[in-house]
Amino acid sequence: MKNVIIVGATGATGNQLMLQLINDATVENIYVVHYRVTPFAHLDKVTEITLDLANFDNLDVEKNIDCAYCCLGTTRKKAGSLAAFRQVDKDYIVNFGTWVANNTNAQLHVISAVGANAKSASSYLQTKGETEQLLRQLPLPALYLYQPTLLHGKRDEFRLMEAVAYYPLAILSLLPLLLLKQQKPIAIEQLANAMYELSQQVTDGHHVISSLEIQQY
Repeated sequence: MKNVIIVGATGATGNQLMLQLINDATVENIYVVHYRVTPFAHLDKVTEITLDLANFDNLDVEKNIDCAYCCLGTTRKKAGSLAAFRQVDKDYIVNFGTWVANNTNAQLHVISAVGANAKSASSYLQTKGETEQLLRQLPLPALYLYQPTLLHGKRDEFRLMEAVAYYPLAILSLLPLLLLKQQKPIAIEQLANAMYELSQQVTDGHHVISSLEIQQY
């Protein structure tokens, strides 16, 4: 029986991942860390921890954690500023990873993005790249970085750029060129499936899960 912890459970991918964890008979306890009460609070195997995500030092769990999932992510528009975006997509994620490294022997699964690069001219990809770099420096037994391209599927909010970019990318990905196939939009369910399935493995070290690999799920 396993104990898992997740942040970002109410997001599109986190919600899909939660459904799989809830239905997994080998998962005994799911710790959901969020800044407010979630729709999962009433479930028997769920323990909710309401926490200011800027301060994971106050996080405490009763069970030994076997696997940690980070599904945090926002957009600059939704966050309201570049600084606020970086706080969510970098600071909160690294803070959570640091807590996992210091308090558990768990593998950590984190959503990043295709093209993540700390030296990128894109503030989005630069932030993702910096986050990956900092996570790699942590003494984690296993780190999985998922690099999906454009995600599509049911969300709580409408994202104009995703809607505009979806069809051109979907059409281009049909061409017999590997680089273009890598840009094929990823269904949110595929990403959640990949995170769930790969977390069933016991593998040490750092792993980058490419967009092409995620497409297989």
